[in-house]
Amino acid sequence: MGIFSKWRNGWLKLPFDKTAIENAIAQLETQTSAELRVFIESKKKVPNGKKSSEFSPLERALQVFDDLQMQATQARNGVLIYIAFSDHQCVVMGDKGIDHFVLPKFWQQQCDLMTACFKQGHYTEGVVKVIEKIGVELTAHFPYLPDDQNELDNEVIIND
Repeated sequence: MGIFSKWRNGWLKLPFDKTAIENAIAQLETQTSAELRVFIESKKKVPNGKKSSEFSPLERALQVFDDLQMQATQARNGVLIYIAFSDHQCVVMGDKGIDHFVLPKFWQQQCDLMTACFKQGHYTEGVVKVIEKIGVELTAHFPYLPDDQNELDNEVIIND
């Protein structure tokens, strides 16, 4: 069984607790003005005419980032956690406003942390831990403001 695999009755069941993850997102947004979305799909979607090996997880995450209009935040401070479950791939990335403060190494460390949790079967906990670490990092650069508006939906998207 792979690090992400959970099968039930022949069908892939994605073992994530949406409510727990959405609660972690809501908590993050009480600490920082940044916005965060989580997008989980059973398998990385690949454009017609391309092989999976020709379309990286980062390219898919960029596509999802654009599809969710995450660049529409006023401070360009959106963060995406993208997980392709059965492909064993994840990407954590921030918008342009965040990239001025947070190095790519930080995002990779978050993917590594999630992967380590997933290997132990702690799927929801892995995502929640990463959300908490992102909250701590972003609070320094994007503190919560009294007039802060929730610019992006907190719903976890499971695209299977």
